[in-house]
Amino acid sequence: MRNVIQSVREALLTNFRELDTWFEKDFDLLHFKPDTDQWNIREVLEHISLTNYFLLLIINKSTRRALDRKAAANSIIIPADYMEKFDKIDVISDRSFQWVRSEHLEPSGLQDMRDIRTLLKQQFAQCMYNLSLLKNGEGMLVLTNMSVNHLGKLDIYQYIYFLTKHIERHIRQMQRLESEYAGTVAEGATQNIMNAADEEAASMLLI
Repeated sequence: MRNVIQSVREALLTNFRELDTWFEKDFDLLHFKPDTDQWNIREVLEHISLTNYFLLLIINKSTRRALDRKAAANSIIIPADYMEKFDKIDVISDRSFQWVRSEHLEPSGLQDMRDIRTLLKQQFAQCMYNLSLLKNGEGMLVLTNMSVNHLGKLDIYQYIYFLTKHIERHIRQMQRLESEYAGTVAEGATQNIMNAADEEAASMLLI
């Protein structure tokens, strides 16, 4: 059980640490959109904070229930196929996985970046606190249904892990946006050089 909790903790640390670095990116990159119907990076960050909020409502409630059940639990038995559910959760971070988002998770694009950053830090702290309360396997005492990818019932460790994989999915999205932005900037620079060369050639003809 300790290995499971440690893996979830490491996933939280890695993904939230990576998220925080995106707030230091250039203004133009944060607002870059390849197409009008796509999110820019600041909207992706807002979406992550919104999704975390609703997932944490369930995680926090489940944690309280697990702690209440702790006294009545004689022993906590780990099913033989327990880790298979984590493998199914891993799939959602992949780009090929088709995810239909709810309207209430759509970003407004208007929220202040400083507020989003602060909220993400608070959400990270809350996740870590819940794990600290469930350090002896108590997180397996409460199961909550998850419809995404037909995951079925997840315990609290699996639910938090799901949260980290959702973050990872969107980190990859932001990385793709960054690559597209770099390509656009490079293309623009090349075009400027070509235009300057054309203007220089034209001026030489006029001499």
